[in-house]
Amino acid sequence: MYQLIDKTALRIVALLLGAAFSFPWELTGLFTQGAKLAIAAVLLTYGLMPFVIHLALKVGALDMPDARRVHTKPTPRIGGLAVLISVNLTLFFNFNYSLELKGVCISALIVAMLSFWDDLREIPAGIKLLGQMLALVVLMACDVYVTIAPGTWWGMPVSYMITALWIIGITNAFNFLDGINGLAASLATAVCTLMAMLAWHTGQTYMLLLCLSLTGAALGFLPDNARYDRSARTFLGDVGSTYLGWMMASVAVMGDWSDEGALKAYSAPLLIFSVMIFDMIYTTIARIHRGDVKSFRGWLEFVGRDHLHHRLMALGCSPVQTVMVVVALSLIMGLAALAIVKGSVFAAWLLVGQAVIFYMLLSFLMLQQAKRN
Repeated sequence: MYQLIDKTALRIVALLLGAAFSFPWELTGLFTQGAKLAIAAVLLTYGLMPFVIHLALKVGALDMPDARRVHTKPTPRIGGLAVLISVNLTLFFNFNYSLELKGVCISALIVAMLSFWDDLREIPAGIKLLGQMLALVVLMACDVYVTIAPGTWWGMPVSYMITALWIIGITNAFNFLDGINGLAASLATAVCTLMAMLAWHTGQTYMLLLCLSLTGAALGFLPDNARYDRSARTFLGDVGSTYLGWMMASVAVMGDWSDEGALKAYSAPLLIFSVMIFDMIYTTIARIHRGDVKSFRGWLEFVGRDHLHHRLMALGCSPVQTVMVVVALSLIMGLAALAIVKGSVFAAWLLVGQAVIFYMLLSFLMLQQAKRN
């Protein structure tokens, strides 16, 4: 098999153990159940990786190095298939599928399969967006949408529009951050862990276990990708980054994060995802200002080295330091989100204001770095 795949026997053992952990056991204790699901997802992802890499080599799904990429050798780029399979196996054996969860899983598979084809043949950005819109119809038909407006003739279209902006925005923002080894999977691990903690704080057992399954799958991908002293064995690819982004964004919509008003209910997930949101907003404004993007199609297709992780590396951070900084920023905002849920409304306003000031400062520093270059 391909030289990048090592310890095949260990992978097979991990796959067998992951399959054993994925089967439903009679367990007492919420954290015991959550740990079991996370371990199953970790082992399944790790164990499936040699087979996914072998498939990538057979079908030619390789990411070739060029001027805008940081890797220097052809690398299999559909490693996210292992993440997708491990999540769905874990959910299949351990979850009672509500209508909402069916909508999340089916819509995520639609997006992932379209992205898988993009990894193989590179389809136009417009086609990918149409596929995401189709997946959105499936998702919202299964009652997964933001209920921010009243259920009137004008309120429902507003809710659907906000849901579409959130799901597609987060999915693509997460995909944009998949630029260096370990970053996307580490960020997904942090975000899903924070969402699991938020679910625990709000008494949502179902959501807690679902988030821990996603956490385990993302964590199991890191040994083959976050190899800073050597070349990565595989990348998530669009199939992995869009799948994880879609799942995280959809789970956030599924959850009921507070019954004490809209501020707490919506600011908590916004803060947890705020690093992705900031990166997308900042790069979009900067590209329009520079004249790099002049149409919506141009925005979809433009690829540059001006994202947050690129700026941090331009400041002298190594790849591992860059990943640590981005994850640390996500954890800072996520901990503020947890405080919002348990604090007063006044404290929530203070923490939201603090986040706004923080990102204004970060924007200033990124602008200074861009001017220096």
